[in-house]
Amino acid sequence: MVKRLQSNNLNPEENNEISTLTSILAGIGSGIFKIPEGFVSLGASLMDLGSDTNKAKAVEEWFAEINPFDEAAEATTAGKLTEFIVNIGVPGGIAFKVGNNLAKVAIAGKKAGKYLDTTSDLSKLSRKAKISKFNELAGGTDKVKAFGAGAGLGGVAEGVFVGDVEEAGTFGDLIGGPTEITRRQEYSPETELVNRLKFGIEGVGFTGLIGAAGQAVRMLRNQKGAGKAVEGKWNRFLDKWISQPLRSRGGKTQEYFETKNLLEGTKAADINVSANAAIEIDSAIDNLFPWWKRVIGDKTVGTKKNELLKQMNDLLLSGPGKRGTLQPIYKVVDEIDPKSGKKTGAKVLDVTFEDMNEKKLKAFKKSLRKLEIDPEELVGVMDNLNGIRTKWAKLFSSMGRRLDDKGVEEFIDVMDEKVGTWMNSSYEVFKNNPIKPALNYAPSRALIKETMKQFQDIAKSKGINITPLEAESLVNEVWQTAKLPKGFKLNKKSDVEFVIPDFFVGKSFADDIVRSNNRTLAELSGTEREVIEKLLGKNENALVSIVEGTNRLSAVVRRNEFYDNLVNKSNELLAEGKTPMLVDNPGLARKHLGGTSSDWRMIGSKQINSARQRVAGMEVIDPYIDPKKTLKPLKGELQPQKVTPKGVRDLPILNPIEGKWALNGVVDALEGLDESVMGKGFGSQLYQNLVLYPKATSQMAKTILAPFTHARNFLSAGAFAAANGIIPFGDPQAVKKAFQALQTPLYGTAKQNEFYQKLLKLGVVNSQVQLGDLRRLLKDVDFGATVNSIRGLNGLLKRLSKYKKYAQDFYTAEDDFWKIFTWMGETKRLRKAYMEGKDALRLGDEFTDINNNKVRLTEDWLEQEAANLVKNQVPNYAFVSEFIKGLRRWPVGNFVAFPAEIMRTGTNIVARGLDEIFYTTKIGKNEAATPLRSIGLQRLAGMAVTTAAVPYAAVEAGKAIYNVSEDEINAMRRYVADWSKNSTLIPLRDKEGNLEYIDFSHMNAYDTLTRPIQTVINAVQEGREDKDGIMDDFILGLIESTREIAQPFISESIWTEAFQDIAPILGRSGRTADGREIYSQDKNIDPMGSKVWKSFKHLVKAQAPLNWNQLGRLGLSMRPIDDKGRFDKYGREYEFGNEVSGIVGMRSVKIDPEKSLGYKITDYKKGVRASRNLFTRATLKGGPITAENVADAYIRANEALYRVNREMYKDIDAAKVLGTDEDIIAENMQNRGERRAFNAINEGEFRPLSISRDVRELFEIKAEKLGIPNPFEAAGDALDLIRELLSEVTLRWDAWPNLINPFRNLPKPNVNVGTNQLPPLPNPALNTGTQFGNVNTNVNVADRYAALFPRDEAGKLAAKTARPTILGQP
Repeated sequence: MVKRLQSNNLNPEENNEISTLTSILAGIGSGIFKIPEGFVSLGASLMDLGSDTNKAKAVEEWFAEINPFDEAAEATTAGKLTEFIVNIGVPGGIAFKVGNNLAKVAIAGKKAGKYLDTTSDLSKLSRKAKISKFNELAGGTDKVKAFGAGAGLGGVAEGVFVGDVEEAGTFGDLIGGPTEITRRQEYSPETELVNRLKFGIEGVGFTGLIGAAGQAVRMLRNQKGAGKAVEGKWNRFLDKWISQPLRSRGGKTQEYFETKNLLEGTKAADINVSANAAIEIDSAIDNLFPWWKRVIGDKTVGTKKNELLKQMNDLLLSGPGKRGTLQPIYKVVDEIDPKSGKKTGAKVLDVTFEDMNEKKLKAFKKSLRKLEIDPEELVGVMDNLNGIRTKWAKLFSSMGRRLDDKGVEEFIDVMDEKVGTWMNSSYEVFKNNPIKPALNYAPSRALIKETMKQFQDIAKSKGINITPLEAESLVNEVWQTAKLPKGFKLNKKSDVEFVIPDFFVGKSFADDIVRSNNRTLAELSGTEREVIEKLLGKNENALVSIVEGTNRLSAVVRRNEFYDNLVNKSNELLAEGKTPMLVDNPGLARKHLGGTSSDWRMIGSKQINSARQRVAGMEVIDPYIDPKKTLKPLKGELQPQKVTPKGVRDLPILNPIEGKWALNGVVDALEGLDESVMGKGFGSQLYQNLVLYPKATSQMAKTILAPFTHARNFLSAGAFAAANGIIPFGDPQAVKKAFQALQTPLYGTAKQNEFYQKLLKLGVVNSQVQLGDLRRLLKDVDFGATVNSIRGLNGLLKRLSKYKKYAQDFYTAEDDFWKIFTWMGETKRLRKAYMEGKDALRLGDEFTDINNNKVRLTEDWLEQEAANLVKNQVPNYAFVSEFIKGLRRWPVGNFVAFPAEIMRTGTNIVARGLDEIFYTTKIGKNEAATPLRSIGLQRLAGMAVTTAAVPYAAVEAGKAIYNVSEDEINAMRRYVADWSKNSTLIPLRDKEGNLEYIDFSHMNAYDTLTRPIQTVINAVQEGREDKDGIMDDFILGLIESTREIAQPFISESIWTEAFQDIAPILGRSGRTADGREIYSQDKNIDPMGSKVWKSFKHLVKAQAPLNWNQLGRLGLSMRPIDDKGRFDKYGREYEFGNEVSGIVGMRSVKIDPEKSLGYKITDYKKGVRASRNLFTRATLKGGPITAENVADAYIRANEALYRVNREMYKDIDAAKVLGTDEDIIAENMQNRGERRAFNAINEGEFRPLSISRDVRELFEIKAEKLGIPNPFEAAGDALDLIRELLSEVTLRWDAWPNLINPFRNLPKPNVNVGTNQLPPLPNPALNTGTQFGNVNTNVNVADRYAALFPRDEAGKLAAKTARPTILGQP
């Protein structure tokens, strides 16, 4: 049946007293009621078929009486949508599963050769076992068949059980076609059954699509078999193009991913140790000088501080004896197992350092006491220096303990000489890259000139004369070719290398030829060495040595440990009967990893004939590999051997993974192939510096350099704890410890550094998502290498770097606080769940965890499990897929990793909560203990409250407090900014009662999850007043919600949007995306100079830090009431309280329909022009056309025009709902030349397209030119009749009739062969009776339309309601 709203109001829910939440719950109940109603209604329709009865109506009325939920469900769009989804989703989903499993059982039997054989072993298997057999035996085609069977049965179920097929509608209602629902005024069982068939046919496709999407999601989330090669073409396709790009681990195994994260966390902890030591020392040194001198930048302070830091650096790297450098001490000690804490029985090397040089120590202390250092701070400085030396010794010990006897000998033999040089090799030239020359370093011109003079003097002393030009070339060659050796290699010098003239090392020549060769700094001495050290920017600062020395040493040692951990973890997996990561040969690869030889490969080179070949084969994986550092076999590993003519001999182990075989994804990751690097060509550099670098700096300006953003960042991140069921600030002890662990300059922080370092190793902290995006983006462009080479800019950026560092630390800390707080909450909950209550475990007990692994309960396990929860359920940059990370290099999107992480963690929270509720394990005598059930309930409740209840309550509170109706809310959405249309809007009123709103989505971290749902509801709400059912609006909503999901990834970045705004070519030519003018196209208003200046200001605004606009509004709001300066240039006034609320994202925005009407009218006029163009483009393109083509184009153009007028009607109606006077609206329309349009639209009348005289003449001209009858004349009477009908169509709701072209499917005319004359075109106005039925122009429009369009049931129905009432209105 056709249903229409009986009100002219914009919103059908005007007087609704039922809340949205109540309506949604009722929708679930009503949807379940609709399932049997659909089945019984189908039976009634079958009974009515062939008999003159209407049992279906009786069934509908009976169910309407007994359904207690129907009225409440119908009250809101959300409730109606819920009812619809439950009604078709429940039977469709069950039927899909049944059909899919039945097909699997049948195919499994056939595959086993026992199809329908009840005596076979297969027939004795359970249904579950048969399905498992299918998964084992089936190929890709079989899986498609089983999937198709499920989709088919699901579609049948949807057609059978849908409650009201006309109310539900189909996709065909949206796009037309064979599945479009037929709607009649009178009940027809034939039509009802055909409609159900159409719905079921579509259901097959939709069920299949949903099933395929579900399968892809399951593959994305499923870790089972993750360590094996993917089998089957379809599965390989899904894995390569969907799963891997979107999965955190990409193509790597889960165990590899976790081991790599442990490597990064351990290195970060090492660096944190050194950074904290440097900060404390720096603070102590700063305190030696008056604060005001430091603030004003007194040069004497800087000079004295540098002298102290140089003296400290000499002391740090000193030792006793004549050499006076860092001296290691070697001991052999018992090896301790890190897990058990017990001795293993093996002996290992232990490295410590001898005490500092006594003379240098006394001199340094004397210098500090002379500056009156506080005794406690002196102790702190010395403790930090000794602590760093101890840290270095532990790292060197870790390096030495892995060596075999020969390796230990080599290590001890060269350590004394290498360690001091290696730890003291920090230079400005390597500032951003410890291996190769930094592109963004260039010595100052003054230093270049000074060095040129020294080169000439040195050359002259050796009997060689060089010109200034030659000297400059030689100087540049030195710093441009400088490099450091990779790692701590026993077989190579540890000092800096560079190309230098031979005369620097004492050689002279009879001729004037200057030869250059690779040399190290160790080969130079005296003046020559000092010259090169100064040119390369030799570091003499203890703080730099502490941080960079630790960083370099940690990179080598922790990478070695990473390789060991990979092998150890792989062996553990194998011992547990699971898939190992690494195997020893192709046979084992095929056995354990599955797949074929194309799925896995060997790590390193196949050549093992010499150490050189082996090193060359492994360097791409291990840049620190050293043939002198030979290793001991790990536990469970054997010494590799080689058969020679003289017998079997042992081969040295250079890297434990060398020669192992692994999946391609693992080997790619080891080789760094999963991390693409930006090119270095001119085009790439241009793109980086004109697009990516400004993109990064604009994002930096709007985040870490924007103080108000910090406040919003901190408060909104509290939602992550709340969504996991942990009350923010609910545990005072956790709040205190989390704050003390933060790494900031704030008083009271950095007091729990060891605790923070543990969390770094666990991967809990220092993983802020937006900051991670920014860091990677800056790294992609070498921190603006080309831009920074401009010395003036480089100097400016250096001065700003300290502020940037502090801002970055705070941004990280705001995220870290909630991760630490959540980790402590999870640890506490887990400990309580497993160790308290009736079913309790004790430390050391073994049990089966939630992942079905046998584990032992320890403090380490509890902490690691809590860390896993935080990493998987709170946004974490380490878990962003490489594909999403790679999007940062595109000129679109801002911080694309964050919405991706919200999607991942949001779904993980729900999945984990459900797992916790249903998880059972054996504890004591209880075989089915449920220790995590209460946590699961808390988690799901927290997610529901955070994502749904809080936003819903805020909106409802606003509506209640300010007496805002649902009509006003929906009207408001038509006048908010585009980015807020599908947001959660909290309504308010100002003192005069005018509507305002707060966009709660700015504050809601989980808006990415809830916005698509709101989008679908809005789309269905918009379409509830049409006659086409829910399905078409639901599909439109899904399409729009998909756009909303994709918006963060595909929208213009801050910089590219600003650039597009001003670009005259391929841009918006001086207008923003929302139509605001930046500069005028009129040369009299904005000549070229003005355009350039305004464009420049617009670009600068995109890069402006410190929340510049917000600060400006805040400043205006603080001015006195009688100050004329309170108003901005647009005459707007700001309230102080509102602007302060904006700091945390809660600023209210005024609704101003009168101002927005101008944009609405512009869009209306564009739409009218586009509608007219639809007709002329289709009919006047030049070639011959028919009357049928003309009628088609006219109908399509009018439908487009109707949609444009309908939108304008809704805009006008919304403006009136929001309090805009009708006369003001009329005046705005009249000023834009649309007075007649306003009069018609305001009355809900549609004015169909009129064909102008000029267009008619063009038809005549083109017809004459082509020598054919004028097709417009042939179609003219039909067009007049269509226009007369459409003039009766109302704009008050979607009343567009289903018009059918009267010229379609006409009988073919007889053509006399041999003549050049075309037959006359048929004219539907003629009373032929054979083409269109008897058409009498003297009867009323409804009868004429029925005769003209005999197949158009909806159109005839609409025509019957023609004037005196408005068409479609009762």
